[in-house]
Amino acid sequence: MNRSRWASRAHYGQEVSRSEPVYYTERVRVPFSYWAIALFFGLTFVTAVTFMLGDAVLIASTLTATALIAWTLIGWGAQTITVDGSGVQVGRSRLDWPYVGRATAVDVEQRRRVLARDDVFLALRPYITGVVVVGVSDRADPHLCWMVSSRHPDELVDAIERNRPANGAETAAQSALDSGA
Repeated sequence: MNRSRWASRAHYGQEVSRSEPVYYTERVRVPFSYWAIALFFGLTFVTAVTFMLGDAVLIASTLTATALIAWTLIGWGAQTITVDGSGVQVGRSRLDWPYVGRATAVDVEQRRRVLARDDVFLALRPYITGVVVVGVSDRADPHLCWMVSSRHPDELVDAIERNRPANGAETAAQSALDSGA
């Protein structure tokens, strides 16, 4: 995939200045139930290791398993969704306003239809039922749209549509997602 062609429009992995006003922000965190399940299985593993290797490894294996679980779940729950004056950012990926297409909260059937495509940027979490699809109006971008998990999908859609720059209305209408591409 040739990212150099569109990297100036959709920024992946780049820190962006926060001098722009922030209209919406949401941190997608892992729920408590995932922590409980992961710790249960992790400590079950520690018990099995201790039974096999003896009590000498109990403390080391407990600390290692707990640290690995915490590192994984904190990293998985570090996704932040931000709508600001320069565009939409999900995690480390940014889509500038001229390339932000129409945003729509989707139901399960629409989600399945979009997921069937292989040209969709996914920022989904299985523990969140709300999903927003943001069209990409840049023909050079290999992604048709962004599919983003959100606990408040209607608020996210409203923030995108309400804060779109005045000249962004026509680019929203030109998204490849809406044309059936």
